[in-house]
Amino acid sequence: MADPDDERSLDELLSETRILLPGTQVLLAFLMTLPFTDRFARLPELERVVYFCTFLATQVALACFVTPASYHRIARPIRDKVRFKNFVNVFLVIGLIPTSISTVLTTFLIASVVAGRAYAYPTAAIVAVFVMIMWWFAPLLRVHERYGGLRRAEAR
Repeated sequence: MADPDDERSLDELLSETRILLPGTQVLLAFLMTLPFTDRFARLPELERVVYFCTFLATQVALACFVTPASYHRIARPIRDKVRFKNFVNVFLVIGLIPTSISTVLTTFLIASVVAGRAYAYPTAAIVAVFVMIMWWFAPLLRVHERYGGLRRAEAR
């Protein structure tokens, strides 16, 4: 019989995937249309490089976010739910790395086109700091508190 906690945490992971996936798909769709616009041809080389890096990062993020569903569909039935849950978690966390990068680079690209590079650098830097704090430092601090506290309690 399946452990209800395992089922619940797997459902939570799948819900998180459903949140990350559409945003990544929309960003990728937006990025896919850019090279076919008249203005793209006039972009300076730096912005083209930033665009290409953003496009690649978004593709990698999408691949990471789709991998659990693909694996689940092809490798059915999944008997070891705990192992599958860990597999899904790894790909969601790995996918957040290129998502973080593409978020910052998209900010730079849009700010550069709309307001110029002088505004693009600080705007992207502010977004980078915000993303690092909210998506990485805050959760990692929580993990450290949770597991660091356990180790201290066990040492007593």
